[in-house]
Amino acid sequence: MAGPGQLGRRLQRFKGMERGFKTAVIRVLAAVLPAPAARVPPQWNTRPHRVLYLRYDRIGDMILATGIIEAIVRAHPSVTVDVLASPANAAVLRGNPHTGQVVIFEKQRPWTYLRTLRQIRAARYDAVLDAMVLSPSLTTAILMLLSGARHRVGVAGRGTEFALTLPVPRARHAVHYVDHSAALLSAFGLDPQPRAPSATYDSHAPRPDTADPASGAPRPSGQVSTASLDAPVGGWGVWRPQLYLNDDEMAGGASQWAAAVPAGPRSDPSAPRVRHLVVNVSAGDQTRYWPEDRFIAAITWIRERFPSLALLIVGSPHDHERMERIGKGGGIPVASTPGMRDMMAVVALSDIVFTADTSVTHVASAYGKPAVVMFPRGRGALYGPYGTAGRVVSTPAPTLQSLAVAPVLAVLDEVITATLSGQ
Repeated sequence: MAGPGQLGRRLQRFKGMERGFKTAVIRVLAAVLPAPAARVPPQWNTRPHRVLYLRYDRIGDMILATGIIEAIVRAHPSVTVDVLASPANAAVLRGNPHTGQVVIFEKQRPWTYLRTLRQIRAARYDAVLDAMVLSPSLTTAILMLLSGARHRVGVAGRGTEFALTLPVPRARHAVHYVDHSAALLSAFGLDPQPRAPSATYDSHAPRPDTADPASGAPRPSGQVSTASLDAPVGGWGVWRPQLYLNDDEMAGGASQWAAAVPAGPRSDPSAPRVRHLVVNVSAGDQTRYWPEDRFIAAITWIRERFPSLALLIVGSPHDHERMERIGKGGGIPVASTPGMRDMMAVVALSDIVFTADTSVTHVASAYGKPAVVMFPRGRGALYGPYGTAGRVVSTPAPTLQSLAVAPVLAVLDEVITATLSGQ
């Protein structure tokens, strides 16, 4: 039987073959279909416009898109941004005041395609936006061509010009995926990289909470001050993702932490509050799973080094047994998070996040939490913490199986110490 490392390598090879096939088809289409003449962008503020943002892939990708969508709507209140989402990532947008209708696209169920296409065409969108800003997507290109929208916006230079009427240039000097995605903003007259990012979002200051807590309305992501952690902010820090949780969801997260806080009376009301560190042990595929024994070793070290911390494990429901084994081995409780938004609430009420490369990283960014994130090679700068203090621990290998405990502990020590010193 193949081990996790072999399975990860096989998965990568399969994905590479799949990408190669799609790239070949796109090249054929590019050769056969000439690029349409570029059109002048609409005058977005002269009348109501409706656009469709295509983001039907993973949870983390949808989280990272929320800051870009917010920027469009704030700049042009006359624009409604609907989103083409997957069944897996649609819940990210629940309660988001900057998005309109969420259209579900079930890519794994081809027999539903016609129904979804009819829904898209019936909406008579003024524009559709290709959010696959780094690598071309054959499915996205076809959806754009068949959408019936007058304007089709996407990043130029990816071989899909045949599907675009408003090609936009890549964002110069972008490294993080969010900043690459900001290239789409130029179609709306926005500078993807403002000259003074700190004037837009100060990465060390709380962002205003515009929701009314008494109304039960969703809460936007908040931010904690992490000025004592002198790490460079990930990316430009301008287009921070936003997540919205309602009071009931936040109360559920609070109850999870209440159960994790060490018992005992706190007689001194002036004593610093107990700080919370959440450990995510799940990932999107086998290449990003860190071995259980190393998680246990890291958790044990954290408990001994920082006994005042409250720790809590989160993970995907399908990893329940793995979570229980790690929790038992490390001597910490496991949160009950049957849904994605349950996990978000636990992260929102944490102080520090420790995770492998997965959507939890982006939840931490949305809530301004310092995060220690483990990455296989080549992904840390692209998908690391954005707009908040954090650290990336990378391995030169294609999977996390080779990542030892020692370098992870060194980074955890730095981040936890800095965070606790700022309390």
